[in-house]
Amino acid sequence: MMDKPLEQSKKTTKEQSIFRLAIQKNSQVLALFAIACTAIVGLINELTKDQIKAQAQQQLLKTLHSIIEPKRYNNDITKECVNFRLDDQKNDIIQTAYIARNADNVIAVAMTATATNGYNGNIDLIVAINNIDDSISGVRVLRHKETPGLGDKIELRKSDWILSFSGKKVLSDHDSRWAVTKDNGMFDQFTGATITPRAVVQVIEKTVLYFQQHKQELLTKINACNVEPEQLSTPSEESDDK
Repeated sequence: MMDKPLEQSKKTTKEQSIFRLAIQKNSQVLALFAIACTAIVGLINELTKDQIKAQAQQQLLKTLHSIIEPKRYNNDITKECVNFRLDDQKNDIIQTAYIARNADNVIAVAMTATATNGYNGNIDLIVAINNIDDSISGVRVLRHKETPGLGDKIELRKSDWILSFSGKKVLSDHDSRWAVTKDNGMFDQFTGATITPRAVVQVIEKTVLYFQQHKQELLTKINACNVEPEQLSTPSEESDDK
């Protein structure tokens, strides 16, 4: 007759073996599932990448048309651009300037810019500048994380405040008018939110000054639009602003 401890030991070993087999089987099933999911995601990405790229181009063109009248130029503005960095930005943010031409004449340049001192993070904009007199053709906010109901008034769909820059010029490196009214400038701030409009005013002024000081360099750079253009997404509506 088999000793009870030996019988119990064999029973335990058998149960452990069955348990290990179950774990191995489940692990194999999970591995196969993960491989299948990865393959499906990759396939979907491959099938939709051209459509996503086309939609991004359409959104880009729509934004550019909103700040530079399309009748003013006859080139494909989304296919003619150069990259640059604002001189005083101590970061690696690469900006893009889209060049609008009528025949060989540069009509305007739409330059992306990033205000790194928004209340709750970066504020990405695009600033169109007329080549003939360095006046602003238009400005739009591309992305932000400012407070809904306060800082998000920089969006055109929330307020017409962003339109106040159209036609404005920067007259010097230290143009005191380029500030919010709280700082004795010519641009309104928002009730309960000064940091956001202040950051936007400052970065737009910097962008115009950069254009004035680096115009020749920008207009003679090698075309960078052979690569897929960045942005342009719908502005986000998150966070807090004071």
